[in-house]
Amino acid sequence: MTLAEVSSVISGLYLKDELHWNHTSSSMSLLANVNASKGKSFKPNDFHPYTQMKESKKSIKQEAQDLYETFKSF
Repeated sequence: MTLAEVSSVISGLYLKDELHWNHTSSSMSLLANVNASKGKSFKPNDFHPYTQMKESKKSIKQEAQDLYETFKSF
Protein backbone atom coordinates (compact mmCIF):
# COMPACT_ATOMS: atom_id res chain seq x y z
CA MET A 1 0.00 0.00 0.00
CA THR A 2 1.44 3.35 -0.99
CA LEU A 3 1.47 6.45 1.15
CA ALA A 4 -1.21 8.03 -1.03
CA GLU A 5 -3.47 5.01 -0.53
CA VAL A 6 -2.95 5.07 3.23
CA SER A 7 -3.72 8.79 3.30
CA SER A 8 -6.87 8.20 1.27
CA VAL A 9 -8.04 5.46 3.63
CA ILE A 10 -7.39 7.61 6.69
CA SER A 11 -9.26 10.60 5.27
CA GLY A 12 -12.14 8.31 4.32
CA LEU A 13 -12.30 6.94 7.85
CA TYR A 14 -12.21 10.48 9.24
CA LEU A 15 -15.13 11.51 7.04
CA LYS A 16 -17.11 8.40 7.96
CA ASP A 17 -16.48 9.05 11.64
CA GLU A 18 -17.57 12.67 11.26
CA LEU A 19 -20.80 11.55 9.54
CA HIS A 20 -21.51 9.17 12.40
CA TRP A 21 -20.95 12.00 14.86
CA ASN A 22 -23.41 14.17 12.90
CA HIS A 23 -26.06 11.54 13.53
CA THR A 24 -25.08 10.96 17.16
CA SER A 25 -24.91 14.65 18.06
CA SER A 26 -28.34 15.24 16.51
CA SER A 27 -29.79 12.43 18.61
CA MET A 28 -28.07 13.74 21.73
CA SER A 29 -29.35 17.28 21.21
CA LEU A 30 -32.89 15.97 20.65
CA LEU A 31 -32.74 14.00 23.88
CA ALA A 32 -31.26 16.94 25.77
CA ASN A 33 -33.92 19.32 24.43
CA VAL A 34 -36.71 16.94 25.47
CA ASN A 35 -35.33 16.82 29.01
CA ALA A 36 -34.15 20.46 29.23
CA SER A 37 -35.64 23.02 31.54
CA LYS A 38 -37.74 25.77 30.05
CA GLY A 39 -35.73 28.30 28.06
CA LYS A 40 -32.68 26.08 27.66
CA SER A 41 -32.00 24.66 24.21
CA PHE A 42 -29.19 22.62 22.74
CA LYS A 43 -27.81 22.38 19.23
CA PRO A 44 -26.10 19.36 17.66
CA ASN A 45 -22.83 21.32 17.63
CA ASP A 46 -22.91 21.36 21.44
CA PHE A 47 -22.28 17.60 21.37
CA HIS A 48 -20.19 17.22 18.21
CA PRO A 49 -16.47 16.80 19.04
CA TYR A 50 -15.22 17.68 15.54
CA THR A 51 -16.99 21.06 15.45
CA GLN A 52 -15.78 21.79 18.97
CA MET A 53 -12.20 21.12 17.88
CA LYS A 54 -12.60 23.37 14.84
CA GLU A 55 -14.07 26.19 16.94
CA SER A 56 -11.46 26.13 19.70
CA LYS A 57 -8.32 26.54 17.51
CA LYS A 58 -6.15 27.28 20.56
CA SER A 59 -2.41 27.06 20.36
CA ILE A 60 -0.66 24.21 22.12
CA LYS A 61 0.86 26.63 24.62
CA GLN A 62 -2.59 28.04 25.43
CA GLU A 63 -4.02 24.52 25.86
CA ALA A 64 -1.15 23.63 28.20
CA GLN A 65 -1.65 26.83 30.18
CA ASP A 66 -5.37 26.13 30.51
CA LEU A 67 -4.69 22.59 31.75
CA TYR A 68 -2.11 23.91 34.20
CA GLU A 69 -4.59 26.45 35.59
CA THR A 70 -7.31 23.81 35.84
CA PHE A 71 -5.19 21.30 37.73
CA LYS A 72 -3.26 23.82 39.84
CA SER A 73 -6.02 23.85 42.42
CA PHE A 74 -5.85 20.08 43.02
